[in-house]
Amino acid sequence: MITVNINNHPYSFPKEIALEAALKHLNFPKKGIAVAVDNAIVSRRDWETYVLQQNAQVLVIQATQGG
Repeated sequence: MITVNINNHPYSFPKEIALEAALKHLNFPKKGIAVAVDNAIVSRRDWETYVLQQNAQVLVIQATQGG
């Protein structure tokens, strides 16, 4: 079991998990977001293979419209 913090909320997963799978599991949209892990931006093309480690700090920023 590993625990990662996503937007300052702890989430537990039964085993190591790829960033893309974690985002999908938590219902984040695939488009319109940017993701940083431990203060480093992770390119969208790497989400499928980027494996989250125990206690990783993940920040998901979602684009919004407004004026």
